[in-house]
Amino acid sequence: MSPNDPFVDAHGRPRIVLGVTINSNAPRLAEMAGLIGFDAVWIDVEHGPPGFAEIEVLCMAADAGGAIPTVRIPDNQRHHVLRTVEVGGRIIVVPMVNSAVEARAIVEFGKFPPLGRRGFNQRSRGLRYGLEPPLESFAAANNRTHFFAQIETTEAVHNLDAICAVEGLAGVFVGPGDLSTSLGKMGAFTDPAFLTTVADVISRARRQGKHAGILAMPGPLLDAALAAGCDLIFAGSDLTNLATSWRSLLSLLPEDPARLR
Repeated sequence: MSPNDPFVDAHGRPRIVLGVTINSNAPRLAEMAGLIGFDAVWIDVEHGPPGFAEIEVLCMAADAGGAIPTVRIPDNQRHHVLRTVEVGGRIIVVPMVNSAVEARAIVEFGKFPPLGRRGFNQRSRGLRYGLEPPLESFAAANNRTHFFAQIETTEAVHNLDAICAVEGLAGVFVGPGDLSTSLGKMGAFTDPAFLTTVADVISRARRQGKHAGILAMPGPLLDAALAAGCDLIFAGSDLTNLATSWRSLLSLLPEDPARLR
């Protein structure tokens, strides 16, 4: 992949970014995901407990393994956006973005001029500790960071074209769970109408020159997303896959009669 743009390869050709979620917040697993070959590691702050110090360590671990640190923050507030890029988040997903105004705030807080008004600071990890001249490091930071608005409601779907028109926004990210709920089809991830809506969101974003992502396991939902042009995919997580593996392992072990008493 390109050093600054994970969505193109070293020859400038478009590519699909493949990632996995580290729900355990274990730095070793974040590093291992990259070493195994995942392009990106998902660090969840919206539904998870990490503070900024922990996010920084997880970003370091992902970088060490060669994966792009991807952080889903709680919302589009300035301190969440700013501090996440300062500790080293490269792809930042902002949940529940329903309008172009909300999307514009993400860019304003996360990008340096002329795209935004990110706070002046040279010494953070996201700016490589001030080892480069300010203007060069600010331009490099703008190129390295990619902001995604998460589409999770019917309102967001309705306002999608305006959201995608926001300059400096890298793309949109479909949140299947909340979007299915907003559509009155909670958890019905194979429902034809739901799949059509997901595909429409992705294809419309791609037509406007934006990237489009989703969190989905292999199956009909992921197939529909890929067919529509999705180029950022997170499938599975350490805890989910470990639970499946451990259940399988336990079923192969001899049963202790004492456990049945």
